[in-house]
Amino acid sequence: MIEKIFVIGGGQMGSQIAALSAIAGYETSIFDSDVENLKNKIKFSDQNIKNLVSKHKFSEEQYDSFQKNLKIVENIEEPLNETTFLIEAVVEKYEVKNEIFKNISKKLDKSVVIASNSSFLPASELSIDCDYPERFINMHFFYPPLRMDLIEISYPSNFSKEILERTVKVSKNMGRTVVVLKKETPGFIVNRMLSALIDEAYQLYDEGIADFEDIDIAIKKGLNHPLGPFELSDYSGLDIYYYSKLKQFNETQKEKDRPKTFIEEKVKKGELGVKTGKGFYDYKND
Repeated sequence: MIEKIFVIGGGQMGSQIAALSAIAGYETSIFDSDVENLKNKIKFSDQNIKNLVSKHKFSEEQYDSFQKNLKIVENIEEPLNETTFLIEAVVEKYEVKNEIFKNISKKLDKSVVIASNSSFLPASELSIDCDYPERFINMHFFYPPLRMDLIEISYPSNFSKEILERTVKVSKNMGRTVVVLKKETPGFIVNRMLSALIDEAYQLYDEGIADFEDIDIAIKKGLNHPLGPFELSDYSGLDIYYYSKLKQFNETQKEKDRPKTFIEEKVKKGELGVKTGKGFYDYKND
């Protein structure tokens, strides 16, 4: 089967996931309710790919494939009849994702793979109100998808083996290394490990032990990490961390799981990191 891919969500993640799909030769449609923002993100991906071609990370043929195969659609219903593989990459809120999946699962053929880019909301939860839950799977890319060579795949206990095999195949055709989890867990492998580091960094900052810049320097120089935890938070998106912690707190009601006040304040002000131009650091002049 030659998959026809539909990406829902045209932010930093979704736009680059769609670009990867098109580069791999798949006919790819992408939708976002904010069409102008989506167009800007696709332009950014275009420039990014040109830069990677100049560094011999992609070929001219792959760039041509990106231009040929990627299509912006302005109506979420438009691609549903032809789609065989759907990837969701919208905001990390259960209510938003659940509403999308509940509506479109009824309109897709039962053989369509429905994948979520989320690493905190498992397929077993996202599919609870949907038709054919066995076709749901988590397909977690890393930011920026055009440069990061990893996809984590997680599936619920009632999964279809064919859905898993197709997801692995698409991931590898996108040129990415694939790891498959044996069971669902919030954060999967990478973010579960990173969350422990970030939680401790936030605690140090909250206690006034050190400025966030110095904590980042200490981690980069002392542990040889390419980015400090606050820089990494900015690149991942402070909203993603906030909503994942809020979900965890609502489930456990443990004070240690409550999102830090300074994170909540930044999210409410729209200071979400690189994607908004400001988080812990200022990126508006970059």
